This record gives sequence, structure tokens and C-alpha cells, in this order.
Amino acid sequence: MKPLVRSVLALACSLWLGSALADALLIDVRSPEEYAERHLPGATLLPLDRIGEEIPRVAPDKSTPIQLYCRTGNRSAKAQLLLQQLGYRQVDNLGSLEQAADTLKLTPRP
Repeated sequence: MKPLVRSVLALACSLWLGSALADALLIDVRSPEEYAERHLPGATLLPLDRIGEEIPRVAPDKSTPIQLYCRTGNRSAKAQLLLQQLGYRQVDNLGSLEQAADTLKLTPRP
């Protein structure tokens, strides 16, 4: 493959991925206290113990792309499974706060 073609394909993939990430609903499944200490800009707080009952209010469309994170990735994995069982089709576990920040190129803030 020619270098120019490879560069154009790489740019197109980056733009598509960036667009997909930008359109997703970012959810922090930690506790309100953890969220108050540090969270990602634009994240919605939906603690794991409340996500099942509150998700229809935040994302009534089950095809909404959703990205989850927590402190270690454990609670977000449980939330991912729960949301998938509720019929949400595009749910990603970004892992810990630090992993999510790195993936999304965001800086946590108080």
C-alpha cells in the first residue's frame, strides 16, 4: 500500500473513532463521594447500585453508545453486564478512571 493511501486510511479511522467516542454517553458508576473527589469532564454519575433504575431516564434509546468507568474496572464491568441484560447494545467498559482518561484523552477534575 502506498504511504499516502495508508496515511489517508489512518486519518479516516482516527476521525471515525474520535466521532464514535464523542457521541457516547460517559457514565461514572462509582459512589457520589468518589465522583466528588475526581471525575472525567462530561461524565454522568450513575452509581452501580442505582444504574438499573436510572438508566432509562439518562438513555431512553437502547442503541445509545455508552461508556462506563469506575475505580478499578470491576464495577463498570458489572454495570456493562447489567445494561446489556437490559437491552443496551453499545456498552463499553473503559475500566478505571485512569484508563478511561487515557483512552478518551481527558484530564480528571475535582
